[in-house]
Amino acid sequence: MRKMRSLEQWRNIIEEQQACYLTIAEFCQQHALSKTSFYAARSKLIAASGSFVRAKSH
Repeated sequence: MRKMRSLEQWRNIIEEQQACYLTIAEFCQQHALSKTSFYAARSKLIAASGSFVRAKSH
């Protein structure tokens, strides 16, 4: 079942990923997240904030 998350929830998830040593792919796999949803949420947050959110990629 698809879980709907608010942008604030995604902001927390993205910040958690940035603070850990895992790549986005590893983080998403371990937290049962879709990479597509992760990247889409990150793009929305970047557009909403007008600033860059750095994230580790694989």
